[in-house]
Amino acid sequence: MTARLAGGSGTDELQASAVELRRWVRRRQASAGGAVSMGTVYVGVLAVAMAVALFGPELGRILWPAAPIVDPDPLAVVALIGVGGAGGWLALRRLGPLVISRPDASWLLTAPVRRRGLLLPALVRAVLATAVVGVAVAVVGVGRLAARPIDGAALLGWAALGGAAGMLVALAAVRAQRDPGWGHRWDRPVTALLLGSGASALVAPVAPAPPIAAPSAPILWAAALAAVAAAVLGTAVAVRRLDDLSGRRLREASILVGSYRDAAYTAEPSFLSDLRERRSWRGRSLRSARIRRLPGLPIEAIHDLLVLRRKRRRLGWLTAAALLPAALAGSPGWVLVLALLAGGLSSADTTLAAVRRDSAQPALVRLLGRTGRQVVAARLLAPAFLAAAWSGLALAALGLRSDLPPGPWWALGLAVGPAVAVAALRRARARPIDNSMPLVDTPMGAYPPGPLIWLLTGLDLLVALTLPTVAALLGSTGSTVLGWGWVLAQAAFSALGVAAYLALTTDRTRAAV
Repeated sequence: MTARLAGGSGTDELQASAVELRRWVRRRQASAGGAVSMGTVYVGVLAVAMAVALFGPELGRILWPAAPIVDPDPLAVVALIGVGGAGGWLALRRLGPLVISRPDASWLLTAPVRRRGLLLPALVRAVLATAVVGVAVAVVGVGRLAARPIDGAALLGWAALGGAAGMLVALAAVRAQRDPGWGHRWDRPVTALLLGSGASALVAPVAPAPPIAAPSAPILWAAALAAVAAAVLGTAVAVRRLDDLSGRRLREASILVGSYRDAAYTAEPSFLSDLRERRSWRGRSLRSARIRRLPGLPIEAIHDLLVLRRKRRRLGWLTAAALLPAALAGSPGWVLVLALLAGGLSSADTTLAAVRRDSAQPALVRLLGRTGRQVVAARLLAPAFLAAAWSGLALAALGLRSDLPPGPWWALGLAVGPAVAVAALRRARARPIDNSMPLVDTPMGAYPPGPLIWLLTGLDLLVALTLPTVAALLGSTGSTVLGWGWVLAQAAFSALGVAAYLALTTDRTRAAV
């Protein structure tokens, strides 16, 4: 193999198979000490075992309850299927779905090897992963909706149908990666399907559809076999067309996924925000826009307004996502709390890329001739408005659809917005992970506290400043009506949090963010 790679008189001698080439690379890596160590395997197995032990029983009771949901609304079930399929399509489109390692993208793509052999393992990984997800979704759906006892043949049929559906979504994403024009033509219909399915899930309790009987065994197995046959045929076509895939698109996907892997492996996710921001602006043609001074607004806030004008698509997605807590109205209180706070943080983070840039490179801030406190206070205006608007809309929809106590939930959302914005601002100003801190000894070994402290930065303020809203969502109001006292308490928490944060963490004399 080495001789075939190192020398040869003709092109045929250089045409090594992809299997031989990968085997040769693995052999060289192993001889150089690049194989996976037993310590890495031990840490991975221990992490999986701990996660299963901690979350497995509770997750199992949620996904496979002892009794099924009584009379599930067909519209809600169909809507959830649409959300899952469209969401999977969009996720695969963002990630690749065909991804190879960055060394392979740099060296093996340019080698005299057929691209089909190089990309076949990536195709197998993508198809198998989506098939496993489809089977899991189908099994969970049967466990939550089917009457007891569950027929084994029906469960197997639904699992086959779900796995084949997942494979078809992955194969469509592979076709879109090979032909971007075809993928762009389908992005908007899939997005419309996602939003329409979410809206259907919201209106299902208000306008219930007539019940639909479960398909009989012959119909179920016919649909499953047809889906499996279509998936097999699509896989064969995808394998034949692997040679047509552009190397540039493969390298882009490999760089993106490789960066996420680096962040997970090195416990250094602090640069992912900058990576995501750069990727969102890459390839966009922007025209210069004059910054118009508005009376009473600082220049930093006006710049944030310009950024918002250029992120209209993100604002549209955030507006649609504000209905997510309402779609989860029947979930436990902690699920609603997580959905609300995560959405508020995402909304506030829309314009905080400038804060991350100014924290890492304060030279531009010094040119403005303004103190750090003035800059941070100005940068807080847009996130506070976005978080308040998103939280107000989300809680208003949740109050209308769920069985929460009646009251001014919209006002509570407006009041919690500044608190969420302060937490997002603190997270945006977080320094890189400090790996020089002393190790913390635990019964399972020592670990560096730097990554944990970085992960908790901002979340500490979020938990402390949103206590009234969290208590209201968890049902701790102590009455059947949400009074204005809870809104005033949350407004006081938010105001005190903003004032304390600006006073204690910003410099009023120097231009340092």
